Amino acid sequence: MKKFFISYLFIFLVFGTGISNAQGYVELQEGKTTNINGIDASYLTMKRKEKKGEDFYRITVTLTNVGGDMIRVFPVAVPNLIRNEKNAFAHFRFINATGRGLSSTNGKVYAEPIRIKVPISVKKCPPPKDPKEDPYEHFMRNYVAGMQFLNGQTITKSFNIRVEEDVVPKVQVLME
Repeated sequence: MKKFFISYLFIFLVFGTGISNAQGYVELQEGKTTNINGIDASYLTMKRKEKKGEDFYRITVTLTNVGGDMIRVFPVAVPNLIRNEKNAFAHFRFINATGRGLSSTNGKVYAEPIRIKVPISVKKCPPPKDPKEDPYEHFMRNYVAGMQFLNGQTITKSFNIRVEEDVVPKVQVLME
């Protein structure tokens, strides 16, 4: 029993730590492109102002797909896309940001939604008096069926952060 337990513990540690390291945050260098699973990630900072012992920065993050097409299809199409943790394509974390004064400490980037048109027929109310007339009203509605980030596509988003005075912002990214 002891050998059995030790062998499973060893297998868990080998594969468990490898998976957690592969799915962790990656630190980015300003102005340098880092390739993560076929996605080039980079960021640029611009110092906007100094106020009350803090520096105010605008950070612009850029993601470019240099690998294959990435498409995520939802199990059920929805009429409106709700941007939440599950739908985010990349999670950014600003390590030394203070978060004061409506500034960010983290941010999310979303891919483009895949929209489809669905025909819908609704019974007329009241029903038509002529039996030969069509008893339904026909509509086309837009639904979101998933998200896509195609090869060669670029997504750019800006965030405002505050850091302590004379400190350089540090940025990490987690790709989904």
